[in-house]
Amino acid sequence: MAVKSEHSPRLGVDITKKLKGFELEIAFEAGVGCLGILGPSGCGKSMTLKSIAGIETPGAGRIALQYASGEAACGRVLYDSRLKVNLRPQERRVGYLFQSYALFPNMTVEENIMTGLSGKYFRGGNKTPAGRREVAESMMKRFCLEGLGKRYPCQLSGGQQQRVALARILAYEP
Repeated sequence: MAVKSEHSPRLGVDITKKLKGFELEIAFEAGVGCLGILGPSGCGKSMTLKSIAGIETPGAGRIALQYASGEAACGRVLYDSRLKVNLRPQERRVGYLFQSYALFPNMTVEENIMTGLSGKYFRGGNKTPAGRREVAESMMKRFCLEGLGKRYPCQLSGGQQQRVALARILAYEP
């Protein structure tokens, strides 16, 4: 059950993009809660999600977050072809979990989670090495990865790798 408040965000997507053999046209609004995007292989599901995250650029259209607060409404445009707005992925604050998890094989679990915690788009407080390590430890505890911080991705099960990838996304505070 989704909990709605007067400050709940709404995602609005209305985009088009030429793909192999067809032009994708997708428009929807989503509020708090789960949203499923279903369709056959190659129909544009991943492209839609990558467009929201800023990894892909649509051909035209608009992607925006709207916040209603009492009588006033405000929003944040992530992409608008007419207004020539296309925020970089880091500026969008959208977490995207790749199907292959995209873990760095040469980094430990702890290092993978700490990736991105020192950039200018990281909202967290302490960007020192100790502060970043503290965030990583907190995420490892949250995702039942305690004791695995010094292991490499190849030393983990598929489920553990998936949890590391999710911990890395949420450590960034999207």
